Amino acid sequence: MKKCISLACVLMLTLLLVLNTAAQDKEKILWLVGEEVVKPEMIDQYYEVSKDLMELCIAEKFPYAFNVWNPQPFHFALWYPIQEMNDITQIEEAWDAIVEKYGPEKFAKFQECIESQNSKVMETLLNLSYEPETPDLSEEDIAYCYWQNIYVKKGSEKAVEELFKKAVTAMKEKERKDGMYIGKGKIGYEGPVYFAWSYAKDQRDLLEKQKEFGEDMGETLEQINAELIKHITDIVNEYDSWVKELSYNPEE
Repeated sequence: MKKCISLACVLMLTLLLVLNTAAQDKEKILWLVGEEVVKPEMIDQYYEVSKDLMELCIAEKFPYAFNVWNPQPFHFALWYPIQEMNDITQIEEAWDAIVEKYGPEKFAKFQECIESQNSKVMETLLNLSYEPETPDLSEEDIAYCYWQNIYVKKGSEKAVEELFKKAVTAMKEKERKDGMYIGKGKIGYEGPVYFAWSYAKDQRDLLEKQKEFGEDMGETLEQINAELIKHITDIVNEYDSWVKELSYNPEE
């Protein structure tokens, strides 16, 4: 989502006001998610140009942090934490300045790589998430993510959120060292959709964590899942890798 941020609904004033209020809620964190699908034969060029742009971001002190995750081959997601919806316009303007500095002819090499782009907005629901007081992973160790897209029947949102709360309560009682995070799609997603995710060092670490989690939480999970299945239309699982070399933090 370098430069191209296509959210037509950003111009809807009512929606802006609603989401700006949500962004200021201490129980929620807003995210702008820019998705890029790369042509398979252009993947090397995509990395090359993206690294060039990254270096320019550092040199020009690009003011917005973003993390890049790779949920499947040739798919990349740029995650920007935002305070309010107006930040999206400011991020776009900041990218415009980077692209102008980089040069339109050179930037055309990036555009050649892209099969499709889109932008979405989601929020982390902290009141439905579990983060241990002493987590088993530091931020520096995180490089892998198990991600679930949970598509919910209309009208079942409250029931599903209550089940998430039960899971959090159970994890607190067992003093789990691994976190579980819950989010919800706001703009650009089809139908009501929640997200559940957890982090690991790598795939092996994730499998070990999942095995231990199932052994420790098995009975509780069975009860929750038996209720959850009544309220969902589909669940899509993803295994995301953090692309550190394409991620950016202006404070580093």
